[in-house]
Amino acid sequence: MRRTFAALVITLFSTLVLALCCAPPAAAHTRLESTAPAAGSTSTAPVTEVRLRFTLPVSLLGDGVVVEGPDGAVPADVAPAQDGLVLVATPAEALAPGRYTVTWTAAAQDGHPLEGTFGFRVASTGGQADDEPTGDEPSGEEDADTSTGHDMSGMDHDMGHDAAAMDTPATRAATAVTRLGSAAALWGGLVAAGALVFAGVVLRGRDEADVPTVLRLVRWSGVLLLGGLVVRVLAGAVLVAHGDLAAAVSPSAVGDSLTGTTRWDVGLQAVGGVTIAVGAWRTLPGSWAAGLGAALAGAGQVLGGHSNTVEPRWLVVTADVAHLASAATWVGGVVALAYLLRVRRREGRDLDAALLGARFSVVAAASVAVVGVGGVLLAAGILDRPAQLWESTWGLLLLAKTGVVVVVAAIGTHNHLRVVPRLTARRRAVVRHAGRSRAAGGELRRSTGRETALMVVVVLLTAWLVAASTQPNG
Repeated sequence: MRRTFAALVITLFSTLVLALCCAPPAAAHTRLESTAPAAGSTSTAPVTEVRLRFTLPVSLLGDGVVVEGPDGAVPADVAPAQDGLVLVATPAEALAPGRYTVTWTAAAQDGHPLEGTFGFRVASTGGQADDEPTGDEPSGEEDADTSTGHDMSGMDHDMGHDAAAMDTPATRAATAVTRLGSAAALWGGLVAAGALVFAGVVLRGRDEADVPTVLRLVRWSGVLLLGGLVVRVLAGAVLVAHGDLAAAVSPSAVGDSLTGTTRWDVGLQAVGGVTIAVGAWRTLPGSWAAGLGAALAGAGQVLGGHSNTVEPRWLVVTADVAHLASAATWVGGVVALAYLLRVRRREGRDLDAALLGARFSVVAAASVAVVGVGGVLLAAGILDRPAQLWESTWGLLLLAKTGVVVVVAAIGTHNHLRVVPRLTARRRAVVRHAGRSRAAGGELRRSTGRETALMVVVVLLTAWLVAASTQPNG
């Protein structure tokens, strides 16, 4: 059985690495880099096209680029160029003298909708601007850094853009539901993978009789993963459609929300969720398909994060894989232990918690260490400077997540140093320490319940973290 489990672990890791290496990079740091004409500039040459350059490839959403001048909207053909790095709006005729406003909407490769606005002037034929500058707009050739972050909530719109028009209660609600769906999918994937590891590493000897119980938890975790994905995709379609609820049942709107690496991200997780739900059988060797599904779901999770946008990519992705795998082992193990202890309590087997707690403490300690190292490497790769930890939404969420993780780790350390030794006292003196051991078993059940609740908070913070911007707030 151990040989089968070792093969399962190797399959999990190999599939995860291959899926990551073969998939295109995500676009969590996509932003508008520059425009031509430049934002706030006055052009003295004929303007025959408007170009928007992004830091990473984007896809058109809706009209893509809308140019409005003195006489209203300017008819223009809009098309991507340079493999999606540039969007080009080509008017039928050169722009007449006057002020122009450009509003653009696009989707990053990871599916997050982006939008913004900027303005410029076209000079009259005599070389003078059609009217005098008002003094509140810059002039000259300058780049337009009008990045909107990663979705339509919390975007930073410069150059007179009306952010309130794009940040409505409907889009805020759609954003929240999208991230809740992502959190549910992440939780399902973590618990499924970690519970499989728990069944293979912790449940040995007579405890193998509880493997079917843990595999039942694995199956339902796969179902939760799929449900979270459905919520995420439907709410994402509403978000892309600026809060239009009808978009949730519109195939075209759903298709618009599945752009770039989002197709890989959601697709891998969906296949993984189905495989987990149908592949967890009554024995661990018979559940190899569930292990493969957990690897696919993990690959999809990594594709949707920030790690694919920074270099060296191989190092950061490796750290992300290690971080996710160890987090799954920790989270899924805690949930599986809590679930199993409650089942055993109903069956009158409280004191059997001794060996389970002792074995899992070793696994959890190793997992926490890897989570910490992987998290530090990821943060160092993603952040451009330490100040982003308190200047950006991403950094603040990371600090909050780290704080909760430290609390969970402290609870686990208490269990390892105090509770588990009291549980093992039963093996040394059954009669003399039976009452103390029983009390320790109850404490371990309650402790794992608290750990599970806090881990739910960590996963929710992670869902918001993945979609947050690393750019300074304000």
